[in-house]
Amino acid sequence: MANQDRCSDALATRVGEHMMENSPVLHHWGIELSEITNGAVTMRMTVRKDMSNLHGQCHGGVLFTMADACFGFAANSYNDRAVAASCEIKYLKPAEVGEEIIARATEVWRRGRSGLYDVAMTNQNGDKIAIMRGHARLTSGTHVETD
Repeated sequence: MANQDRCSDALATRVGEHMMENSPVLHHWGIELSEITNGAVTMRMTVRKDMSNLHGQCHGGVLFTMADACFGFAANSYNDRAVAASCEIKYLKPAEVGEEIIARATEVWRRGRSGLYDVAMTNQNGDKIAIMRGHARLTSGTHVETD
């Protein structure tokens, strides 16, 4: 992908800040960007009661949204616009109301217009909640201007 070799972590931070400013759904769910470097992102969220399903646990769609966002930020961290081509999530353990969920996306492979990213989701105790694999495709353009 185009910017892979010339993108600094400082630029990745600018991209992450820009994406957060323009992601109202993340603000709605209280999903925070903790760290972003080239191809790697950490996000955090505390499960609220209004995020629960009929079992009183975090709705899978909320967890998917968080994992998808984390994957998306990692795929876009080089300042090349990328979109999800596919995602698969495996739910391992329910997330309970009040738990902090930490999502960590890491780049597995990146070449040409494609990239693969794994997202591991844990609670504050390190218990595995879910895992996701996302496939990203490069589109066109950038998020922020560079010199």
